[in-house]
Amino acid sequence: MAAGWFLCFRFPLMWVITGIGEPNRPFLDLHALLVARDAVRLGMDPATSNPLDPYNRPFIYTTWWLAFPSWGLGRKDTIWLGAGCVLLLLVTALAWLRPRSWRDGVVAGVVLLSPAFLLAANRANHDIIVFVMVSLGLVCFRRKEAAWQALGVMTFAVAAVLKYYPLVTLLLLLELRPGRRLWTGFALYAAVLLLAWPGLAAAFASASRNSPTPEWLYAFGAPILWRNFASTSQLGWVVLGAVALAGAAVMAWNSERFRADLSAGTPAAEREFICGAVMLVGVFFLGASYAYKLIFALWMIPWLRQPPVEAGERRWRLVTWGLLLTALWLEGLAAITVNLVAAPDSARALLVLKAALFGSNVVDWILIACLMRFLFVYVGRLGREFLAGRTVQP
Repeated sequence: MAAGWFLCFRFPLMWVITGIGEPNRPFLDLHALLVARDAVRLGMDPATSNPLDPYNRPFIYTTWWLAFPSWGLGRKDTIWLGAGCVLLLLVTALAWLRPRSWRDGVVAGVVLLSPAFLLAANRANHDIIVFVMVSLGLVCFRRKEAAWQALGVMTFAVAAVLKYYPLVTLLLLLELRPGRRLWTGFALYAAVLLLAWPGLAAAFASASRNSPTPEWLYAFGAPILWRNFASTSQLGWVVLGAVALAGAAVMAWNSERFRADLSAGTPAAEREFICGAVMLVGVFFLGASYAYKLIFALWMIPWLRQPPVEAGERRWRLVTWGLLLTALWLEGLAAITVNLVAAPDSARALLVLKAALFGSNVVDWILIACLMRFLFVYVGRLGREFLAGRTVQP
């Protein structure tokens, strides 16, 4: 995996062939963060605009990223910090997948060498830090001791401060038992958010003014499908989202997993799958982003590959696994094919890319609908457990 990623950086033409682009600007997103730190030291406000950035991108995240200016971290540190982020992503991903056989190695290779993961490595986006932090929080949640679980809650909360959408990890707090630990977990989470609120408020204001609108290859999010039809209206994807939500709820209600015995509790692998699922659903409906968000799907893979107890669940896991692999590779394979076989600016190449874009958007929607179905099953089981526990109390 390291050799594959290294070759892409060593021969930047690989970024062009895969359609990722920016061959001469490695770690572009990390660079935006570091030049924001430089702007602060120069007395500028990077939340409005940043002339130090090659695309004049404003800074739209919490000021926690800009803390400790005396450390001197800035754009001069882009290369070594970017390499460190890429190595951190690789080590965390392999530690999570823990390949023990050649088949596991093939799975790891198919996932980590996919264009979506290459995009994350190329840009060294802040999502890598969020991915590592939430991974640590999930490891803490594997322990039953209150101190470890409290550490996990605080890790989730700090990740939410850094990038907003990890706020969906609040769903995992519903598993904390007994009830006193549950409310303590929510209190800790809220305390971290309250502490960060001054920096968050300014970040929310900047993000609302400068929300990204990615298009073409590797764009990811609910609005993207309608942009293929030159529509910027929110009504289309909101209606489709409501239909997908209703369908997922119906399918969850009829699932064997929803009605299964509650005594065994939730396995750690399933909880971690749910974390990946709720993160992907959250970023999908939050707006338009890029396919590097699919790095959060890595938490889902161990559970997807386990044989389910309920016979009816096997089909759902296989379908979801197939959709995930398609989402990781479809646009990248189309770009590679066009760049190696056809003239990239020809009418035929454009037609192939448009078909791949549309197909990828449809696959994303179906994948998200499947993930919502799993989320409904999970929440429904927690609700049944809560009601059953309350019923047996004197």
